[in-house]
Amino acid sequence: MTLDPAFSSAISSDRNVLNMFYDTLVRQDADGEFVPALAEDWEQDGDTLRFFLREGVTFHDGTDFDAEAAVANLTRVMDPENGNTKAAALAKVEEVTAEGEHILELTLSEPDPILLVNLAHEAGMMASPSSLEADSLDREPVGTGPFTLSSWRSNVNLVAEANPDYWRTDDEGEALPRLGQVTFDFVTDPSTLRANLSAGQVDMVRVLPPEEYLQLEENPQVTFEDTGVRRSYYISINQEEGVFENPQAREALSLAVDREGIGEAAASGEYDISPSFATEFDWFFDESIQVPEHDPERAAELIEEAGLEGEEVSILVRRRDPDPTIAELVQSELNQTGLSASVEVLEFESLLDQMNEGDYDAAVMVIDVPRLDPSLTFDPYLVTGAPNNWGGISSDELDDLLAEGTRIEGESERAEIYSEVQRSIGDNNDLVFLHQPTAPLIHDVDLQGLVFNVDGQWRLDEAWFES
Repeated sequence: MTLDPAFSSAISSDRNVLNMFYDTLVRQDADGEFVPALAEDWEQDGDTLRFFLREGVTFHDGTDFDAEAAVANLTRVMDPENGNTKAAALAKVEEVTAEGEHILELTLSEPDPILLVNLAHEAGMMASPSSLEADSLDREPVGTGPFTLSSWRSNVNLVAEANPDYWRTDDEGEALPRLGQVTFDFVTDPSTLRANLSAGQVDMVRVLPPEEYLQLEENPQVTFEDTGVRRSYYISINQEEGVFENPQAREALSLAVDREGIGEAAASGEYDISPSFATEFDWFFDESIQVPEHDPERAAELIEEAGLEGEEVSILVRRRDPDPTIAELVQSELNQTGLSASVEVLEFESLLDQMNEGDYDAAVMVIDVPRLDPSLTFDPYLVTGAPNNWGGISSDELDDLLAEGTRIEGESERAEIYSEVQRSIGDNNDLVFLHQPTAPLIHDVDLQGLVFNVDGQWRLDEAWFES
């Protein structure tokens, strides 16, 4: 984990923490609307995007936030040479300039329908220029956010204190944040998290598997809040070599898996079924796209027609419940088609190493959805050569669709593009989508005022305890 937003990679967990220390130029509400933050207003004039920055804001170290500070932050993100993970977010920004103490201008090379999305999150988080020069943000976040870092013990806990000079106020003009201190305990065992929450030792848990959170349903001090977050399980398939290089084998895999049965067994019945990474909450969700039917007989026919009976298939899976259970169910279903499937349970780093080397047939994977934009949902997994395109998916038609999705503006026009994308990956069985366990935010009933991002991640700047 890093506290440098330009280098963060574990989006679903890092963003909740980064929101404590950093503000962005604009915010994106849970409904997707953009609202002022460090920028009070903004305007588009041709290829120029102009921000009018808020005055009187200071970083945690006392430095004034101004246009020059914003230029330093965005220029750093735009520089791919420093190895940051957010450079692609500003790829269509040609130049960033300060046109006055509190006026920031971005010159674009072409229209970018998701630029504000990126500026509302990690790529647009503002840090003190002195921290940028010291290159110390990974352990010492110095932003303008509602909290300051008090202590951090890696893999143990992180303690944040209220920023007494925070610039935001609530609707009544009262100072924010309301909480004096926030402690993040890094606990990975789900049963321990559930027990701590039940005992009142923890006030909020980001995610628990259904078999754990269902045990809390009768606890009057605990409440569940469905923010639309889902864990989307899918199977990554090696198309470049091995059994699944054959399209019939990929179709057989899609028909063989019993999505409902897997959801019942691995998610205690608390799940949705979707034909892609999209959730029913996403504006680009297309209900006309059907989930493949469970048809083991046709799957077996396809394997026989392809002459693949008896061929060995290895399924990689992460050593974390319930993932091995899912892999074992897929193994059983593949064996019924005539293939000879086995499961290899690995630590996450080892699993990724094998996949990056192309040394696998299939792998049970999971991502948290929804994400901030469909391009951020699909591109990393489908664009030719993309970092998470482990299976070697490569299609000029698909690449063109995905590129068009990041060029055209207008939600309805983009929704049509991403419907085509989803149909394409379904028709070609590029990935096999399984189930989406629900992942409600679970917290003490007295904890009020939680604010959510469009992707369901939370902010604590307005949170407070009722009692």
